[in-house]
Amino acid sequence: MLVQLQRITKKYGTVPLFEELNLQINKGEKIGLIGTNGSGKSTILKIITGLETVDSGSVSRKKNGRVGYLTQMPEAVEQGVKEYLLETFVQLNEIQNQLTKLEIQMADPECDLEKIMTRYGQKQEEFQQAGGYEMENKLEMIANGLIINHLLAKKLSELSGGERTIVALARILLQENDLVLLDEPTNHLDAKRIAWLEGYLTHEKAAYLIVSHDRLFLDRTVGKIVELEDGHLLEYKGNYSEYKKQKEAQLEKLRKDFAEQQKEIKKMKLAIRRFRQWGHEGDNEKFFKKAKELEKRLEKIQKVPKPKEEASKIGKKFKETDRSGKEVLQFREVAKSYDGRKLFDQATFTLFWKEHSAIIGENGVGKSTLLKLALELEQLDSGQIKQGTNLHIGYLPQTIEYENPKQTILQVFTQACSTVEQESRHILAKYSFYSDDVMKQVRFLSGGEKIRLELAKLMYNEVNFLLLDEPTNHLDIETREEIEEILEEFKGTMLVVSHDRFFLQKMFDIFLVIDQQKVTKETGTYIEILGLN
Repeated sequence: MLVQLQRITKKYGTVPLFEELNLQINKGEKIGLIGTNGSGKSTILKIITGLETVDSGSVSRKKNGRVGYLTQMPEAVEQGVKEYLLETFVQLNEIQNQLTKLEIQMADPECDLEKIMTRYGQKQEEFQQAGGYEMENKLEMIANGLIINHLLAKKLSELSGGERTIVALARILLQENDLVLLDEPTNHLDAKRIAWLEGYLTHEKAAYLIVSHDRLFLDRTVGKIVELEDGHLLEYKGNYSEYKKQKEAQLEKLRKDFAEQQKEIKKMKLAIRRFRQWGHEGDNEKFFKKAKELEKRLEKIQKVPKPKEEASKIGKKFKETDRSGKEVLQFREVAKSYDGRKLFDQATFTLFWKEHSAIIGENGVGKSTLLKLALELEQLDSGQIKQGTNLHIGYLPQTIEYENPKQTILQVFTQACSTVEQESRHILAKYSFYSDDVMKQVRFLSGGEKIRLELAKLMYNEVNFLLLDEPTNHLDIETREEIEEILEEFKGTMLVVSHDRFFLQKMFDIFLVIDQQKVTKETGTYIEILGLN
């Protein structure tokens, strides 16, 4: 046992985040921690490290157990990246400093050379046994895998926020830990870096507790899923896909048990009414006694909880609209550069009616730019872009901004969809904006709330060509899967940019691949096209 949380209760103010929560992490376990946004996943990681206290319960840790925690990005200090990474080897650095001091002493002509050489030999052996000569090799291996070699000579202050986060991940992986806590480790990583990290974690001997919205990453790295739901932890053996099967089987059993019990309760209530009626009609105390006996039995029944049906999904579908022409979007020899850097040249492809396509490629190759060119929001350098006939376009940008940020959710929706207040409230409730929520000003919305509001607008208006830039950003897994179900039902043409690999694998078999300034249209699964099998 590395860590054990027993009967943990944690409150914020008077509101409990979780109560009587239990979790045990054993040597070498690889665990995925999932739950809705705000359920307390990151808080559990902080409780394990001691950064957060608990209101009641106990936290036990293995004596001298080493825990690594990928927190927020390191500060933008003047420290060198390589120095920042290597200082994690505390014991080795100490021995290395001692070796350096001994080397300085050797240069003194009056020193006791024999004594210093003996001491130097001992320290060299210590350094070797502690893995000193493997330190640089390990750094090189991790730097190659996370593609940060070009950053090693820089200072942390010179790096972008995303680069500092990747460097912080490299530092955690370099440490000799018994347990590693990773909070959204695939943020800021492209497909190549994620694939390397998956392979690395699979072969690592340390235990890992991973909080991630990346379902494909959880499929490939963990052997147990722990779900935080309504303040309780539920454990499932296997990876994320196995968890989904078990969860659905549980839900199906719960539906069946609940339906059978409701049928039984209905029968008993009917019998109680009949016995009372017969008692009144025949003035017979026996019937009243039987009714009371049944009432007592009814009170003692352990009620099967009503399954959480996804009622909010009812009515969430795109409005049917006229179809567009057969050829929805044509690019002919399109070239585009940004700040003197060529993104693509001679890009030629056609999107047809009802095709659901995704744009993929490394970070910075111009995926969002391609989407904006299709929408005529960007000017092309040369070539021709032609939109099809009878298009009703819906667009979800990556960065959602509002013209009047002081407007409420209700005002923004009503204005965009030309609806009356009552109808707007009814529609917004389907997207989890209830009663007073709709009076919130849009400037105070989280990333996930903005996406829900924009999807509500898109789905109400008649759209037959949908363009989405990172539609699952900021969303928890449950909401992502709900959006996938909605988009699967969309009958028009769709063009999407996304880093969500599970979403891309599940939803698309047509891809526009941007690579080496070329755009090619390819058919197949996401994993096949990227060669990530």
